[in-house]
Amino acid sequence: MRGLLSLFLLLPAICLAHVEIKDPVVRLLPPGVPNTAAYMQLVNTSSQDMQLVGASSESVERVEIHNHMMHEGMMKMVRQDQVTLSGNTTLAFKPGGLHLMMFGLKKPLQKGQNVTIRLLFSDDTELTFQAPVAEPQASSHHHH
Repeated sequence: MRGLLSLFLLLPAICLAHVEIKDPVVRLLPPGVPNTAAYMQLVNTSSQDMQLVGASSESVERVEIHNHMMHEGMMKMVRQDQVTLSGNTTLAFKPGGLHLMMFGLKKPLQKGQNVTIRLLFSDDTELTFQAPVAEPQASSHHHH
């Protein structure tokens, strides 16, 4: 029975063996700023499309998928209910584009600290990974 339980617990990881996370990072912001963002490359190595429908982290109150979009001549952040990760492609979550918006930090982040993030897909599978906290790139003009 124990072997079966172990297999059951590994099932989501097996189902998502074809999704890779590359270059994850959580943005370090000045003390007192309650929100931040996470960026990464999501790589779908299978031929099947997948739908990312949510995310969570124990480090914050809530995580939402956001994208920057032009609206009436102004760039705005817009919450996304889901994002398609097409088969055999890489989807970039980056400043000024798709990103995970992390609301309500439970404690201040420290440079180099790892934050656990869990992605939820439409087939109820989850993918958990660690993202290091780092200062924003000097060339970035992305603000929250």
